[in-house]
Amino acid sequence: MELIHIHGFKCAGTTLEQTLNREYEKLLLIESKDSGSRLFFQDIPKNLLSAQSISSHLLSPSKGSDALQISLIRDPYKRLISAWKFQKNVTKDTRLNFRDFLNDYNNSVISNYQSKLLSVQSKSNNYSNGWEINLDLEFLFGDSFFAGIVERYDESMVLIEERLKARGIKKDFSYPQKANTTKNIFPNMKIPNLRKFSFPSTDCDYWLWNLVNKKMDDEIKRIESFEEKLQDFNERCKNSKFLEKKGKVTLI
Repeated sequence: MELIHIHGFKCAGTTLEQTLNREYEKLLLIESKDSGSRLFFQDIPKNLLSAQSISSHLLSPSKGSDALQISLIRDPYKRLISAWKFQKNVTKDTRLNFRDFLNDYNNSVISNYQSKLLSVQSKSNNYSNGWEINLDLEFLFGDSFFAGIVERYDESMVLIEERLKARGIKKDFSYPQKANTTKNIFPNMKIPNLRKFSFPSTDCDYWLWNLVNKKMDDEIKRIESFEEKLQDFNERCKNSKFLEKKGKVTLI
């Protein structure tokens, strides 16, 4: 297996997943039968591990895999607005206004969602199983994991290409357009600025988001001719296409 994508909710994961669907003939889309329950690499049936790549919303980062693991994180408050828009208008599984949606999030087990998503988890019988903050920064910023930034999507894709190239793998992460975006949902609605009220449940996520930005800057400085590679990536995007076929999600 070459690559594992941990798909953060409303973190440009659909665009990245469609890129993987084009680049990998054997892409495994895998989720938990129990909504919201984390998956663990060792629980994936062996017959599914012949896949070249995995994408999952619920898979926990694993120190036991040789594949490059990748994930994107986003400004926590903007991610919450996007999640509310999507759940209210697309999936229609909330009727709450944004203030009440934010209050529910503040009191939920998935507050500081992105920090928990990228934490190395241990299986337990606790109600918060799989949703605990246990950030292993040495692992997260080591050779086996790449954390990128949604707001710096193109730079992140070039860095992933470079990481794979260092492993002897050549892939094209260009994209024709961003998928599953919420920018046109409620475009004229004035959403109240409640950023300060989100702080109890986004403080760790903001710290992580800022740290990932800094780590990206450091990695870019170490890559020769990065600006030329970014320009080449942007040119490839102009002619990029996604496949029409959609992958089937496997539940375990």
